[in-house]
Amino acid sequence: QFWSSCCFLFLASLPSCTPKKLLQKRNMQVYSIDAGSFKLDGGAMFGVVPKLLWQKLISADENNLCTFAMRCLLIVDGDKKILIDTGMGDKQSEKFFGHYHPTGNNLLNSLKENGFDKEDITDVSLTHLHFDHCGGAVNRSMEPVFPNAAYWISKEHWEWAVQPNAREKASFLK
Repeated sequence: QFWSSCCFLFLASLPSCTPKKLLQKRNMQVYSIDAGSFKLDGGAMFGVVPKLLWQKLISADENNLCTFAMRCLLIVDGDKKILIDTGMGDKQSEKFFGHYHPTGNNLLNSLKENGFDKEDITDVSLTHLHFDHCGGAVNRSMEPVFPNAAYWISKEHWEWAVQPNAREKASFLK
């Protein structure tokens, strides 16, 4: 949990930039894939952490909404193309998107900007099942967006999504 939170804060604090290759080591390449941005209430996001502390990293607007980047990672290792998380996607209703104000690039466009198509992805690894991490995994017909990929989620996170606590229930969509 701690490492995941640190990674999130690090990635959320990075300035917006065009997608680019982050790392190349031996034959492995790691790309930052921009899946857009969205707004979320700062109090809902940071819970019991006082605003005085979190506003030092992320500012809130007049409605206490903070803007968060949805950045996925694409790892290319030999013939494997592993996408980590899929952003919010576009299958939800207008009312839903009205709460989160999504803007910017989308996952499939960002992949294309880096020279990849959805058919190229061999694996999709979901860190957890909050809508802003897995919403782009399936389309409106609930079919996989990445037809040639195996999808992965840990048993712990699957069970967390199926039986969430009351505070986090809204983060998991049915």
